[in-house]
Amino acid sequence: MAHQTDVLDLSELAWIVKSRYGVDLSCYRSTCLHRRVLHRMAMASCKDIEEYIGCLTSDSGEMEKLMDTITIHVTEFFRDRDVFRSLERGYVPALVDEKETSGHGVVRAWSAGCSTGEETYSMAMMIDRAVSRVSPDMHIEVYGTDVSEDSCRTARKGVYSDEKIEGLPADLRDGYFEKEGRSWKVASRLRSLVRFRPHDLFAASPYSHLDLIMCRNVLIHFEHEVREEVVTNFSGSLRDRGLLVLGKSETLSRPLEDLFELVKPTCKIYRKKPQEDHTRED
Repeated sequence: MAHQTDVLDLSELAWIVKSRYGVDLSCYRSTCLHRRVLHRMAMASCKDIEEYIGCLTSDSGEMEKLMDTITIHVTEFFRDRDVFRSLERGYVPALVDEKETSGHGVVRAWSAGCSTGEETYSMAMMIDRAVSRVSPDMHIEVYGTDVSEDSCRTARKGVYSDEKIEGLPADLRDGYFEKEGRSWKVASRLRSLVRFRPHDLFAASPYSHLDLIMCRNVLIHFEHEVREEVVTNFSGSLRDRGLLVLGKSETLSRPLEDLFELVKPTCKIYRKKPQEDHTRED
């Protein structure tokens, strides 16, 4: 079924999505948004946008499918191993050593756009292993947020298929997961380090004084001016010299270079430059 993207008027659809989910579709790149709406129209066998809007209002399941398509949930444990390897071998141990020396006994991290939780739990495992080598009593707080409440519910359950877990090294699998039938459940100790909540990246940040933010392959779907707004919010959430990790195809625009320095170009790891005023509170 062929459709012309230039004849799609998405204003009514955008209003429905905004009213139901609080998600502003105008922040998304128009070409990507049109393509994903067209895909769902074809899957629902709708000949035009009016028919598809009727489908959305009568079928809550289709609305969930549309939101999943727009926000794209592609994830796995320790996705992009070289990125996690760089963090594990240098940046995170240095962070933990700094915390131990200064007496600031809490490590705070945020997985922004966490999907079904694999990245968030990966971050928690990575930090926990680094902390256990230095100061087992150091507190760990890892937050996962996603615009999809359904994804957050899945993440909170922490139950994953054999296929999801099979790529993990045996020590991580056996140390942080428990076999549950044909699936694996996140062990209670790891679950205690992690909190999930729905959050739209275009809203004010819910966290502050963070040491690490990972937001990978999310910004690329937004318009350029919106990306700058989101990254500026990230800067306000990070402590001075805190780390921001983006997707490998994502870069910061020139105005944002005053906020961050690129410390690992191949992995898109940035460090927040010291700021005079950093008073944001939770």
